[in-house]
Amino acid sequence: MADGDDEVAADVPVDAASVSLQRHGDRLSGLDAAFLEMESSTRHMHLGALLIFDPPEERSRVVFSSFLKLVRSRLHLVPRYRQKLVSPPLRSGAPLWVDDQHFDLAYHVRHAALPAPGTTAQLTEYCARILSRQLDRDRPLWELYVIEGLAEGRVALLSKNHHAMVDGLAGVDITSVMFDFTPDGARDIPAPQPWHPKPTPTKGRLAAEQAVRVATSPGELVESAQRVAAAPWKTARKVASVGRGVAKVVRSNVVKPAPRSLLNQPPGTHRRFAIQRVALEDVRTIKDVFRTTVNDVVLAVTADAVGRFLRRRTVRTDGLWLRAMVPVSTREGSESHQLGNRVVSVFVDLPMFEMDPIERLRVCHDGMSEVRSSHAAVGANFLIGLGDFAPPTLHAMASRVAVNSRLFNFLVTNVPGPQAPIYCMGARLLGAFPFTPLAANHAFGVGIMSIDGWMNFGFTADYDALPDVEDLCGHLVDAVGELLRCAEAANEKSSRLHGGQRTGTDADVITAHDGSTGG
Repeated sequence: MADGDDEVAADVPVDAASVSLQRHGDRLSGLDAAFLEMESSTRHMHLGALLIFDPPEERSRVVFSSFLKLVRSRLHLVPRYRQKLVSPPLRSGAPLWVDDQHFDLAYHVRHAALPAPGTTAQLTEYCARILSRQLDRDRPLWELYVIEGLAEGRVALLSKNHHAMVDGLAGVDITSVMFDFTPDGARDIPAPQPWHPKPTPTKGRLAAEQAVRVATSPGELVESAQRVAAAPWKTARKVASVGRGVAKVVRSNVVKPAPRSLLNQPPGTHRRFAIQRVALEDVRTIKDVFRTTVNDVVLAVTADAVGRFLRRRTVRTDGLWLRAMVPVSTREGSESHQLGNRVVSVFVDLPMFEMDPIERLRVCHDGMSEVRSSHAAVGANFLIGLGDFAPPTLHAMASRVAVNSRLFNFLVTNVPGPQAPIYCMGARLLGAFPFTPLAANHAFGVGIMSIDGWMNFGFTADYDALPDVEDLCGHLVDAVGELLRCAEAANEKSSRLHGGQRTGTDADVITAHDGSTGG
C-alpha cells in the first residue's frame, strides 16, 4: 500500500529515459532472495494483474501478432525481461541476474481465448488456473497472456511476475512499457533494438567473485563506521528510531500473534480469483468529508466487506479483530522506475464485527496513524535489511520461519496508478485487478490498484478453503455504498450549517454519525 493520501504515485506509461537499465550480473537483495526461499508448491511467490481493455470502434480486436511485435519493440525498456537467475556454487551467495542465452519471447507471451461471449466468471476462473502454476526458474520470471473472446469484443491481458523480480509499485512500470497515454501511441511499431546477451558466468567465476565479495565486505563496514563517526548525533537519533521500531514489530507480532480465523488455512496448489471495481470519486468523497486518506477508506471498506463475508459463513465476529499486513513503499522519487523490492510491511488490526461505518473508518485511520508515529515501518525496514548481510543458508532459514509464523491474517496491498486514460494498441484500459501471493497458513489476500478513476479490487483465495470468495464483491459494494451515504449525509448537514455552501472539511472522523443513515 502506498504511504500517503490519494495522489498518483506511479508514473505510467514510461519511456526509455525514465527506466533505470538493469545490469547483467546484478545480485538479488536480501528481501528478493527471501521471496525465492519462501516459495513452495503451495506458496507461489508471483504477482499478477488482470488488465481488461476495450478495443476502439474501428478495430474489433487486438491482433496478437501485432501485440507480439509491440512487446518485442519495447523489451529494451525492461532488460530484466530477458534475464534469468543463476546461483553461486554451494549457495555461497545470493543469486544473480544474467542474460538468458536462449531467450524466446513466444514462450513468455501467449495467446488464449474464451468461448465467446466470455463472462467475468469464466475469465477469472481461467486466470486463476494460470496463476496457480509456478514460474519456471530456468527462464526469465514472467509471463503475459492475451485473452480474447470476452463480451463486447473486449480483450484481457494477464501479467505474471515473480515477487523476487518486482514489487507492486515497480510492477506498474514493468507491465506498462506496452502502454501509451494516447490511442495512436503504437500505430507505427518500430523495429526492435538489437540485443546481444552477455555470456553466462561459469561456476568457477561465480565462486571467485563471491570470495572477493566476502573478502572486501569488511570495507563496507569500515565505511559505515566512518559515516557514523562523522555524524554521531544524527546517527544516535536514527538508532533510537530504529530501536523503537524493532521493539514495536517484535512486541506486536511475536509476543501477540494474530488470532486464528477461517482465512488462515494452509493453502493448496490451486487458487480462486474474484474482481470488483468501485469509483475512485466515491472513495475520495469519503476521505474528503471525514478528513482521512484513501488508504484509510480502503482498509475500512475491506474490513467491513470481510466481516460481512465471515458472518455469511456463520462465523461469529463479535469482538473479532483480524490483523492485516499492509506493504508500504520506501522508494525515493529517484527510484520510482527501478526494479527490485523497496517495500516494508506494517501490521494493522481491523475490526470485523458490526459497527458504525464512520467509527470503523476512525479506527482504521487511527491504526495507520499509530503505525506512522510508532516507527514500526522503520523497524520492519531494518529487520528486512539484515538479510543483505546474513549468509544465504541462515537467510533461507529465517525466511521460512517468517513465512510460517502467524504474524497476520491477510494481506491488503494498494498501488496507486495514473488517473488518466491508458491505451494499448488503441484499446482503452478499463480495469487492472491485482493478484496476490498466499503465504503459509493464509487462504486469502486483497490487492487494489487505482487507475483512470476506478479502484480495482482483486480477491485471491485458496481454491478449497474459500469456494465462495466471489461473494466478497457484493459485500465490498455494500460497504462502500454505506460509507458514501454517511459522507453525503455529513456533507449535507455541513452545508446547512454553512448557509448552503457545501464543504468537505468540517466533518470529523473522530465523531461517529447519529445513526440516521444506517450503521
